[in-house]
Amino acid sequence: MTNKKVARKYNTALYLTAEDLKVTDKIKNDLWDIKRSITASRELANFLLTPVISSEKKSSVINALFKGKVDNLTLKFLEFLCEKNRIQILAEIADDFADFVNEKHGIVSAKIKTAVEINDTEKKNLSKKLKQYTGKEINAAFTVDPSIKGGFIANIDDRIIDASIIRQLELLKEKLAGGNFNN
Repeated sequence: MTNKKVARKYNTALYLTAEDLKVTDKIKNDLWDIKRSITASRELANFLLTPVISSEKKSSVINALFKGKVDNLTLKFLEFLCEKNRIQILAEIADDFADFVNEKHGIVSAKIKTAVEINDTEKKNLSKKLKQYTGKEINAAFTVDPSIKGGFIANIDDRIIDASIIRQLELLKEKLAGGNFNN
């Protein structure tokens, strides 16, 4: 089973419990903060990834670091992951939990590349257009990629919307190569 499938399995149970307790956003933020903490500390990451360190020891360290700083459900979930030797996929679980919560709230993440930096108004307008296209709220992350020459490329879930100048030129080239000069 892939890590994404395993993460979703754990997150489904975690989400249902968090939803009952009305703490889904708190859990999402906790997992995100813990992921950042582990990523920022090579020593902690290595400690949690080392298979010869017992799950009890890992759980003890997790408790010492995060007790009182995160929700009790988050702490119990981390202890459970240690017990099941799944703490090493916490980053995938944190990412998937955020996606899972967003899915349930009708929000979709979009990675949008533009040829040049665009202002906030343009970002809002583009997000609004993508919302109309998908029927969901858009949580957009914008980057600049001058190689696309103009327009944008949006990655939304498994879909790619390529409205770049480069793509338009490729389509024109295919049309001309095929001898089709009509619209």
